[in-house]
Amino acid sequence: MDERLSGWEDRLRRELDASVRDVRAGDGLLGAAREGGRRRLRRRRALATLPAALVVAGGAVWAGTSRSAPPPALAPAGTPSSTAVTSPVPTAPAPEASRVATEPPVLVMDAEAARDVFFDSGYVYEDAVPLGELWNVDPWEAKALGGQALQNGDELPVPR
Repeated sequence: MDERLSGWEDRLRRELDASVRDVRAGDGLLGAAREGGRRRLRRRRALATLPAALVVAGGAVWAGTSRSAPPPALAPAGTPSSTAVTSPVPTAPAPEASRVATEPPVLVMDAEAARDVFFDSGYVYEDAVPLGELWNVDPWEAKALGGQALQNGDELPVPR
């Protein structure tokens, strides 16, 4: 490298370092930046938990079916059939024994109270580490989200 360029680079680096040291952020700037990041993270998680049927534009889509699949055929009344006749009225799914929270829930309760629910349910910090890795959050936030999931009646995808 040319020695003349190196001298200019060093001088420019010193001047930039000196000017950056003089810059001071406002009192609430760091807190506002953190809150903005938290708000964006909550929005992104809320959008990720929406069912795909709500996101699809252009009409209603039944969950679990594709638009290209034809609707199930119904046999006319009184016609003997070897297959079961499906009802045109959708029936409620059988109640689940328990749901496993594979996606992080949206935190609607106080974070400290949610962490208390997490620990009161028998979970410990060592359970929050793999939960945080699964949900892509740090263990501190995983404890709060895990408590919210337990409060919602879900099971956590980590053994106790």
